[in-house]
Amino acid sequence: MTSEKKPVRLKARTVSGHVVAHAPISGDFEATLTDADGKPIVGRQITFYSTASGQRVGSATTDQSGIATLNSGSKILDPVIVASTLATGAEARFEGDDEYQAASAHAGTTVGV
Repeated sequence: MTSEKKPVRLKARTVSGHVVAHAPISGDFEATLTDADGKPIVGRQITFYSTASGQRVGSATTDQSGIATLNSGSKILDPVIVASTLATGAEARFEGDDEYQAASAHAGTTVGV
């Protein structure tokens, strides 16, 4: 007898890019993972990717509210990846596990200078 995996909802929030003269460009990524009833799913890894390039930016674990937050710090050093991420946004992915189904969501971008 096999049990079916539970469906989830993943919502990605706006990505904020930070461009500072003579410093690395960074971005803030946030995603919320909940079950079908809207209850937070705690302790699951969410991975963030540049939408245009598909390159992995980083990952974070969901907290007690089901929120995973990542500041890319200096991980986005390639100017092509920076430009593509700022232009097209980022994708948040939960790969699923023994209990929950996989999910993905897109986040747009806003840029602060």
